[in-house]
Amino acid sequence: MINKPKTVTPLDMAISAVGGSQKILAEKVGVTPQAINMLKKRGGSLPVTKMRKYEEATGLSKEVLYPGIFTA
Repeated sequence: MINKPKTVTPLDMAISAVGGSQKILAEKVGVTPQAINMLKKRGGSLPVTKMRKYEEATGLSKEVLYPGIFTA
């Protein structure tokens, strides 16, 4: 069995930036933990409509959180 390398998603980085808790990230962004879990299941991309909230909650730049839109 071959292990695939795990890709770190923007959501993974956001969760790590707040201490590793989906619940804490949800509280800081103003969504439910279920919403964060759903984002994770759908590939880990973050919604552009909450870009400012994710930046403020994590301290990460938009270039890091939204690599498909912005380049670092």
